[in-house]
Amino acid sequence: MFKKAKRLIGLLLCMAMLITLLPQTAIRAQAVTSANRNITFTTTAQMMEKLGTADPTVFSAAYLTEVEYYYWNFCDPSELGSTEITLNIAKNAYYNLEMLLDCGYTMDYNVLSAYCAEYLGKKAGVADKFYNVLHAALSNPYLLNAPAATVTATTYNGIDYSAVFDATYYYQTYADVAASIGNNPAELLRHFVEVGINEGRQGNAAFNVKEYKAQVDAEVLKNMTASSVYTSLGAGATAPLGIYSYSYANYYGRYMGRYEEASSDALKTSSGTYTETSTVSVYTGLPVTTELANQRPIAVMMPTDKAAQPSYGIGSADVLYEIMEEGGISRQMAIISDWKNLSRIGNLRSCRLYYTYAAKEWDPILIHFGGVAYMKGTIDAPDMNNLSGTYEYGVGGAAPGAGYFYRTSDRVAPHNAYISASGIQKACTALGYTLNLRSDYYNKKHFTFAEGTNTLEQYGAAAVNATTIDLSNVFTYTRSKLVYDAASGVYLKYLHGAAQTDGLTGKQLTFTNVLVQNTNWQQLDAKGYLGFDMLGTTQDGYYFTKGKAIHVTWKKTYDYQPTVYYDDNGNEIRLNPGKTYIAIAQEGKDVSFY
Repeated sequence: MFKKAKRLIGLLLCMAMLITLLPQTAIRAQAVTSANRNITFTTTAQMMEKLGTADPTVFSAAYLTEVEYYYWNFCDPSELGSTEITLNIAKNAYYNLEMLLDCGYTMDYNVLSAYCAEYLGKKAGVADKFYNVLHAALSNPYLLNAPAATVTATTYNGIDYSAVFDATYYYQTYADVAASIGNNPAELLRHFVEVGINEGRQGNAAFNVKEYKAQVDAEVLKNMTASSVYTSLGAGATAPLGIYSYSYANYYGRYMGRYEEASSDALKTSSGTYTETSTVSVYTGLPVTTELANQRPIAVMMPTDKAAQPSYGIGSADVLYEIMEEGGISRQMAIISDWKNLSRIGNLRSCRLYYTYAAKEWDPILIHFGGVAYMKGTIDAPDMNNLSGTYEYGVGGAAPGAGYFYRTSDRVAPHNAYISASGIQKACTALGYTLNLRSDYYNKKHFTFAEGTNTLEQYGAAAVNATTIDLSNVFTYTRSKLVYDAASGVYLKYLHGAAQTDGLTGKQLTFTNVLVQNTNWQQLDAKGYLGFDMLGTTQDGYYFTKGKAIHVTWKKTYDYQPTVYYDDNGNEIRLNPGKTYIAIAQEGKDVSFY
């Protein structure tokens, strides 16, 4: 489904990451082989822990995510002109990225910069997607200016190297190192990790990395040539390269057990159960039963298409997101905590990558009908529990729980796909998804709710009238709007100039709180697919309640962290207990209110 240009960008990025590591010889195209996703470092929380900071200006998780998606894609040699590249190289680009981040190695950024400049020159000065992503890599402060590693005689940044390193052996074996460093065990280990490994130096008498490399590569080649994809090509097919990595660092990492992968199926269900003792809803700030307080919510992808209205079950949403997508139309994601009595939920539409970041805040069962290729590596990741009526990322993947979706005859496809609460429970049982809060992912703290009623009067003149919230400039197709009803104290939601209602109840959607979250975005490809940066600390927006509005800023620095909203005094805002509507607005497309 990717355009040729998109696939080219992905592979050029991988090639750039390897430019200093690859031999400067022609590389023949090989058979497509499977590549298991390495999960050692890829959560933002882990990287934040490595850095000791939650400041996203120090570490860009968005950049890592981008590389992670691109590395999965490959293209025909003809699409690269005179340069041929293989999936094996793309796989190694990812391993080398892990090597950079996980072990503290450096790269020759002058070479990368020169390559970037050369590529830009070939594009006649157009700063395209590849150029932007590569520059993000070059300017990543973590890679460029990482703090000096903490080193002891046997550990480097907490990683125990005693299995592959002995300071006495290293000192006695390499005269140049002994002359420059002396017999200092910690500094000898630092040299080994930061310089010696990439040079293929041996760290102790017991482990010979070159012999180990030969064993690993032989096993890789054996697996590649035995793969069904390769054997299906028949006699005469180009032999795979059979190389695990172009960096000795990854052989050391493999030997030390740094890159061991657990079963994806096991990871999808492995997480302890969290017991919530509070009976105040984290979603609304209102009283709930103990059972509901401990039940995972669902996050349901629903359309805003005029022909698809009304949606069924949407009125039960505690939190409703609306975000723009390709084609000039928005989509909705309903976070529903009390869902087990809903007989009809939907209709259901496909997901987009940026919705997964919003969903992770709530640790829900994500329910959608397919998606797009940009979701690969995230929607099918071990931590995500999702149900999909078709291939989960559009061009591939599984269709978890697809047999429990159904279509109706009262509407035409794609507006007639649904699921029931009973179907969700059966699908989760079949897939091993727990319906109880997961201790690894549940957040006890989301919004901060006011005690009593927050009229915003404490902000004086900074709180302005906002009885009408007009989002027609943000969502041009739906012309979404909210109007404050003073009698009930809530905002009434409108879509396409009419009341937006729930098909199950016929009632109009209402919200006590409205948040507009200005967000950096970009168009990803010629098809118009969009990307939103759901992580950040510098963007602003507005909070609306009780017919008033104040300016706010928002922060979110890793996937499972709730987005937190602050007033202009730097204090977290206090929402009124009740339901919340969140409009993710493209930066530069302003909301009107009066």
